[in-house]
Amino acid sequence: MVPFTHNFADSVSRLGEVALIQQISRWLGPVSPTAPLGIGDDCAVLEPISSGQQILTVDSISYGQHFDASVSPEDAGAKLVKRNLSDIAAMGGTPGPAVLALLCGPDVCTQWLERFFFGIRQCCEYYKISLVGGDVSSLEPGNFSAVLTLTGQALRPKLRSTAKCGDYIYVTGTLGGSILGKHYQFQPRLAEGQWLAQNRDCNAQMDLTDGLVKDLKSLLPPATHAALDLDSLPIAPAAYTLAQTSGHSALEHACCDGEDYELVVTLNMQVNRMAFETQWSAQFPETELQQIGRIRPSSTDGQLIDSVTNTALPWAHGFEHLRSE
Repeated sequence: MVPFTHNFADSVSRLGEVALIQQISRWLGPVSPTAPLGIGDDCAVLEPISSGQQILTVDSISYGQHFDASVSPEDAGAKLVKRNLSDIAAMGGTPGPAVLALLCGPDVCTQWLERFFFGIRQCCEYYKISLVGGDVSSLEPGNFSAVLTLTGQALRPKLRSTAKCGDYIYVTGTLGGSILGKHYQFQPRLAEGQWLAQNRDCNAQMDLTDGLVKDLKSLLPPATHAALDLDSLPIAPAAYTLAQTSGHSALEHACCDGEDYELVVTLNMQVNRMAFETQWSAQFPETELQQIGRIRPSSTDGQLIDSVTNTALPWAHGFEHLRSE
């Protein structure tokens, strides 16, 4: 469904900012607390966290970039929340209150927007998130974006920078072909991220949003490379489907597509891998966890190496905003 309308009576411009904010509060229902805990003051008043450390993330969605008319308004709204939740999962955290900035042209359809906020509401109710405020701003006609800032807390936030040379590299789920549906149908790995963050053998973790070959580089310590067993990569069925028409292999899609929203994890080289994998299977029987390589001392061939041929992977990067090639 297209977010825009040519009928003034159906557009947000008929409502204006004040009435639109009032309508949004009604659409959100129980996930939008009243002031001072929610909408109504210049700031929402939040309770201090009870333990651990506070974490904070922000993510956005834009029509034509992160979703199109083939994605329902409800799924687009849920995707906005889940993109942020995936970041919280990567830190091993629990989500807290959120604020939302809405940027839309005057021709955005009110009915579409109501359904968009219904998707946000359903997702917030499921994950027990309060949406406590935000902002509304106008864009040129034909444009729609929404930006969500999500708080959270973690007992011991798991970082990217704490991976070590010799670590085993694991990934959850399957990779590639997300454009065929996973980019909005995914489930954030919150429980998995929390479990991993509390595991003493887990050194580092992050979520996969821009493709394995781009994101994995962010985990590597200085003077190291990732030696990958390409035969072990958990390639999604959608990657094989996409490869039939894209001109690229399923392996390339698994490495480069992005928007997988899976977790990449590094485990200490001293870990009892069999025991760890057994514990994982008992805890998360429906979530695949696959070892795909190790972190090795630096190689002159590049940061990502095929462990069989000892050569650099042929793909330079995954998705990158603002890149022209």
